[in-house]
Amino acid sequence: MIVGVASLATQGMLQADGFHLAGQAPEAVGKGNAFVATANTAAAVYYNAAGLTQLDAASVQAGFYSIDLNVSANLDLGGSQKLKTGIVTAPQIYGAVPINEDFVLGFGLNTPFGLSGEWGLNNSFRQITTQAELEYATFWLVGGYKVSETLSVGGGIGVHSADVDLRRGLAPSPSSDEFSFKGDDFGVSWTLSALWQPSAKHSLGIVYRSKTEFDLEGTTRSGLHGVSAASSVDGFVTPDTLAVGYSYRPNACWNIEANIEWVGWSKLGTMTLSSRFPGPLAALNTLPLPYEWEDSYIYSIGAEYDLGDGWKARFGYNFIESAQPDANYDPSVADADRHWLTLGVGHQGESWSWDAAYQYAFSDRSVGAAASPLVQGDYKSRFHSLSVSARYEF
Repeated sequence: MIVGVASLATQGMLQADGFHLAGQAPEAVGKGNAFVATANTAAAVYYNAAGLTQLDAASVQAGFYSIDLNVSANLDLGGSQKLKTGIVTAPQIYGAVPINEDFVLGFGLNTPFGLSGEWGLNNSFRQITTQAELEYATFWLVGGYKVSETLSVGGGIGVHSADVDLRRGLAPSPSSDEFSFKGDDFGVSWTLSALWQPSAKHSLGIVYRSKTEFDLEGTTRSGLHGVSAASSVDGFVTPDTLAVGYSYRPNACWNIEANIEWVGWSKLGTMTLSSRFPGPLAALNTLPLPYEWEDSYIYSIGAEYDLGDGWKARFGYNFIESAQPDANYDPSVADADRHWLTLGVGHQGESWSWDAAYQYAFSDRSVGAAASPLVQGDYKSRFHSLSVSARYEF
C-alpha cells in the first residue's frame, strides 16, 4: 500500500506541470509562434518586451487560446485508453502605454504553463494516474526602452499563481481508494530581452525568462483510509526559457521569421512531498518526488503577408521536442515530439484590430522503457486549437 502511494508521489506531480504553452497571442500563433523578432503588438509584453518601443499609441488587447486535446493509448499489456480532458481554454490580456518617446510600459495576464490530463477512474494505468491538473496564471509588468534608433531593451517581472490537483488509485480496479494531493502557491520571476533592427529588412530578437519556484501548501487525502493531512511540496519549479529569433522582410508585404526556444525542464529534479499523517500512516509523511525531466527545444518558422486594406494572412510550423524521457513517462501529460501546423488572419482598422489563428498538432510515440510497465505502449495525439483576440488603440 505504501509502495502504491509512493508511486503517485514520484510521478503524478510532475505530470501536472509538464506542458509548456508556447502560443500566447494569435498574431504569433498564426505564423508558427515565430514572433520574438517581430513583437510589434501589445503581446510583446510576453514575447519580447523590447518590442514595445515600436508602439506609438497606448493599446490593450484581450483574447483566448482554446485547445481540444485528443490522446489515445494502445497498451502493451492489452487494452486501449482515451484522454477525457477535452477542450481547455486560457485567457490572454495585454496592454501597453508609452510614457515618453523612449520608454513604453506594458502589462499582461496569460497562462504560460498548465493544462490537465484526466483519464478517469476506470483506466488500465490508474495506479499511475487518474487525473492531474495545473491551473496556472501569470501577471506581467514590463517595460521597453529605446537605446538608439536600431536597438531596444526590455525587462520586468512576472507574478505567478500555481494550483495543483493530482490523483490516482491504489488498486488495479476502481474503488474508493483514490489518493490525491492539492496545493497552491505564488512565485515571482523576471525577464530580460532585446530587439535589434539594423535595417528595415532585418530584425533580431532575444528574450530570457527566469525559472519560477513554488513552495506548494495544501492537503493530501487517502480515500482508502478516509483521512487527510496537511502537506507541502518545497521547491516546485517551472523552467526558465531562452528564445532567439530572426525576421526578414524582403519587401513591404512579407515578414518571414524563424525562432529557436530552449526550455530548461532539467531543473525539475527530485523534490519531497511532506505530510503530517498521524499514527500508523506516519510512514507516508516523507515521499520523494523524482522528476528528472530533460531540457527541450522549440523550433518555429512562419510568415505574414500584408494583403492590403488592413488585412494580413499568416502561416507557419513549429516542432516541440518532448522533455519527458521514457523512464519517467506518465499519461497525465502524454508528452511527445510534436508537430504543429498553423494558419492565421488579422485585420487592422483605425482603432480596432483583431487576430485569429488555428493550429493542428500531431504526434505518435512508443513508450517501451518506462519504470512502470502499465504505461508502456503506443500513444497517439491529435490536437486542434483556436486563438482569437481583439485590440484597441487609444
